[in-house]
Amino acid sequence: MTISDPESIVRTAHGQAYKPSGRQIQVLSGIARGHTNAEIADHLHVAWPTVQRHVSRLGKGLGTNERAEMVAVGYERGWLTNLSPEPREWIVLSDRCQEVLQCIAAGKSNEEIAGELYLSVNTVKTHIRRILGVLRARRRAHAVALAYQHGHLRIHRSEGFRFMSRSGGALQR
Repeated sequence: MTISDPESIVRTAHGQAYKPSGRQIQVLSGIARGHTNAEIADHLHVAWPTVQRHVSRLGKGLGTNERAEMVAVGYERGWLTNLSPEPREWIVLSDRCQEVLQCIAAGKSNEEIAGELYLSVNTVKTHIRRILGVLRARRRAHAVALAYQHGHLRIHRSEGFRFMSRSGGALQR
C-alpha cells in the first residue's frame, strides 16, 4: 500500500480527506521508533521546530495529539509498512496487558484506561511499565509500533479501525 492508495486516506472529524506528506511519514516513522523530536530532527537534518510542526499537522489531520494513536493509525492505514521490524525475542503478554496495550493504541490516557478496564490508575501504570519493559520500548508510541511489528496488535483494514489482541478479543474504535 502506498500513500496514493485511496484506502490510506483518513477522513478528519469534519469529513475532509487527510493524507500525510512524505516528510510527515518520516517523522511518524521516527515516533514509531521511540525517538524524541530532537532525535528525529537530527536524523532528518532539520530543525527541532520543523519536526514539531510536522507532528502538530499530523495530529490535526488525524484528530489526535496522542503519538501512540498516530502510530496505530499509521500501521492501520499502511503508512508504516516500509518500516522494518525491530528485532525482539518472542514474548507473551497477559490478557490484561493486551487490553492495556489496545487502549494505549487507541490514544487513551492512564485515567481513561483505568475507567474502561475497572482498574486503579496505579495498576494501569504498573501494566504500562511492564509492557514497556517486556517489549523494551522507549515510549508508549514505540510500544504500539513494536506490538504491530510482532503481532501483539493486528492490522484489520477491511474491518475498519480496530485493535485485535492475540487472543482474538477486539476493541472497536
